[in-house]
Amino acid sequence: MILRTLLIALMLFTLGAGVASADMDAYLNRLTAYAGADLGRFRADLGAHFGASAPEIDLALRTVSRHGDAALALWLSNRTRQPLDVVLREYQARQGQGWGALAQSLGIKPGSADFHALKRGDLGWHPDRTDRRDRRVEDYGRDGGKSKGKDKGKGKDKGKGSHR
Repeated sequence: MILRTLLIALMLFTLGAGVASADMDAYLNRLTAYAGADLGRFRADLGAHFGASAPEIDLALRTVSRHGDAALALWLSNRTRQPLDVVLREYQARQGQGWGALAQSLGIKPGSADFHALKRGDLGWHPDRTDRRDRRVEDYGRDGGKSKGKDKGKGKDKGKGSHR
């Protein structure tokens, strides 16, 4: 009975890790596609969001296997307060082991908010979504579609007007 429970728990943990890895891969693939569309803008966004200098961005982009990984390396550097070259050295030494193993080697504890954010692929930076957000503002107005509109306010005459 205990063995069966342990096997089920292990299976659920493994399935959850696979989904988390898929989320991170999807996030990194989106960042890589964004960089492929406009590398100059991607570099500028990396610098602005992570406070990285041009030489740091160059180093990250030269070291990692895809552009999305550079963003994650900069995030890890910021979160762990480790110099970028230390993060990149660990990245090279642990390739194939996954971002979770890399994060742990840099001091991010499993179960922490940072570890969960990493596994979800939700690092608080989604430059590839900016265009959609801008279109939404144009479609619904500056308030994001939250205004009540003409004759829709509070009061006893609410909704009454010439359309009666």
